[in-house]
Amino acid sequence: MKITTLPIGLYGENSYVLHDHGHVLLIDPGAYARRIQAEIGDDEVTDGIVLTHGHEDHTGAVDDLVDIYHCPVFMDQRDLALVDPASRAGYCSPVYSKILPMQKEMDVGTFHLIIYHTPGHTEGSCCIQYRNVLFSGDTLFAGSCGRTDLFGGSQEEMSASLRFLKQLPRDLKVYPGHGPATTIGQEADTNPFMAGDCLREYF
Repeated sequence: MKITTLPIGLYGENSYVLHDHGHVLLIDPGAYARRIQAEIGDDEVTDGIVLTHGHEDHTGAVDDLVDIYHCPVFMDQRDLALVDPASRAGYCSPVYSKILPMQKEMDVGTFHLIIYHTPGHTEGSCCIQYRNVLFSGDTLFAGSCGRTDLFGGSQEEMSASLRFLKQLPRDLKVYPGHGPATTIGQEADTNPFMAGDCLREYF
């Protein structure tokens, strides 16, 4: 397994390319589809795109990548308002590709995923686990967490989501939507937002 991290766009959103045995899964492709495509080998099969939530800095390259790879797209349906072309919700951008619902456990091509619904940043925010890796979107960052004052955000739900994540295995590697990778154990021990309410201003 190999993970390529591409900090992309104005907010440095982490777009991830997950490689395993000749297959690829794209997580939160935020922009610059050709830049992401450059990280995928000609001999690799792109199985799908999974989105931790619907904000535009995590979804901006979805349609272009679907045009290239003709792959399915998955996201929690509670965030559809953020990608609906008719929506006026804040901090969103339209996605025209069909978006399929997340399941608690699901197979996207060869990738078996466990999906944790972790609202707080948005109603449909999710963390995506593959093997010993957790893609935490804008729920959990190294030393911090996502803001809760945007459309669909909730400080109370964010606190509950962080308490839930704190119970996951300490050696679980965390790849967040912004910033460096970390582990659940590191955040449980040092992240002040894991211990109480969380309100952030940046992402």
